[in-house]
Amino acid sequence: MTTRQKASLEFASFMAAFFFVWTIRATVLYGIDESITSPTLRAVYATLIRLLLWVLPAAAFAYWLRNERPEKYLALSAVPSWRQWKSCLLATFGFLLAVTTFEVTLGGKSVSTANLAVTPPVMGLLSFLVSPLLEEVFFRGLVMKEFLFHSSPISSNTFTSLLFAAIHLPYWLSRGGFTPAMMANVLGVFLFSLIAGWLYAKSRSIWPPTLAHILNNLLSAMLLTGHGY
Repeated sequence: MTTRQKASLEFASFMAAFFFVWTIRATVLYGIDESITSPTLRAVYATLIRLLLWVLPAAAFAYWLRNERPEKYLALSAVPSWRQWKSCLLATFGFLLAVTTFEVTLGGKSVSTANLAVTPPVMGLLSFLVSPLLEEVFFRGLVMKEFLFHSSPISSNTFTSLLFAAIHLPYWLSRGGFTPAMMANVLGVFLFSLIAGWLYAKSRSIWPPTLAHILNNLLSAMLLTGHGY
């Protein structure tokens, strides 16, 4: 077995184990989340689970299997240049503007800060800031980086985005089944992931896609159906 083949097998095995464990957490064990009556405590619990099941395994993978410092391998220590930041910010705001225009004109939604105003501070911090970082560390910092060793940036971004959309399916399917609304959510997550992947490929840093993820989550919270009543 060649070194490249060994690396591919390690990554494939890691991802298979990850999807298996996360599927169990998002379906069978999600009753634990539902048993927590406080929204803030539920957010704390969900964040700790992501840290335990996403970030720590990614760091261990980098350290033990790739012999790299996790912060370097996962692109946490990479700082984009000002020119890279300008390109990334332009792409991010262009995407968010396109989403807003589509949702308001064709989706019948309105933009309001009402949801943000009533969100408890700790819950908002975890949901809108910490959670996006944890997800980007795993999917861009680890998954897309691994794909880039074996394929082109376009293919790597596509594969990563398919996995990013797929990781949401266990929860969505177990809660609402296969519906047009679920498929619309899958498409939206996939398209966002393509943008996040492009930002990572452009900067080779986790921070531009993380910022885009934060802003995208904030926008999602501000887009209300109808008049938001």
